[in-house]
Parts: sequence; structure tokens; C-alpha cells
Amino acid sequence: MTSHRLPRSRVEPANPLLNVSRSANLPHVPGIRIGDYVFLSGMGPIDPLTGERKHGSIAEQVRTTLNNVKHMLESAGSSLERVVRVHVVLADIADIAEMDRVYREFFPVDPPARSAWSMQLRFGNGCEIECVALVS
Repeated sequence: MTSHRLPRSRVEPANPLLNVSRSANLPHVPGIRIGDYVFLSGMGPIDPLTGERKHGSIAEQVRTTLNNVKHMLESAGSSLERVVRVHVVLADIADIAEMDRVYREFFPVDPPARSAWSMQLRFGNGCEIECVALVS
């Protein structure tokens, strides 16, 4: 049987402070590009200037996280406009209305397919967001 594996490459943020996989010694990479798609691992509210977790209001955490997602996508040659699927995890499902309000700032028209759910998150984060996007 012949294997038809597509070549895949690791996606690293242009800003190394956003590579939580390395700094927290986690068993994953920030993202993988395979074919015309980029798959981002779950990202949290990391301050791009310090590399530290930024725990404030849920609105601040979602905004910081989506800005980090934007940075990762651009590092991979993609953009928010090319996102096709998003998974949002909240530490508290009661925060969904506020998350939606901030989410609309980033996806104001024709948003991608999305799932949002709640579970206990590590490191005290209020949100974690991952996505799949086409590469331009």
C-alpha cells in the first residue's frame, strides 16, 4: 500500500513570546500547515509584549487571544478573512455573550463556522481559541 502523506510544516509565530508551546513545555506546536490549510493549536490570552498570561475581564482575554490568533495566521501566510472554522472554549459559559460581542469585532461579516463550549482551562485562562484557515 502506498502512502500519500501531504508534506506538513510547523508554523511558528513571528513574535517568539507567543510560542506558549515552547515556554510552557507543552506537547504540541503552535500550528501546522498542510496543503492549503493552517491548523492553529488552542491559544490563550498571552501578552505579546511580555509573553505573560494576561488575565483581565473576559472581553480583554478574548480580544488578546484573537489578536494572537491573527498574528499566528499572518505568520503562516493567512489572515482572519481566510478562517473557515473556529473552536472557542470558555472557562465560564456565562461569558458567552461578552465573548460574542468581542468576537464580532474580529469577524463582523460572514463569520466562519464556530463551536463554543465551556470547560475548566489550565493556567487560569478564561478562554482558549483554535482555528483552521486557508493559506493565501
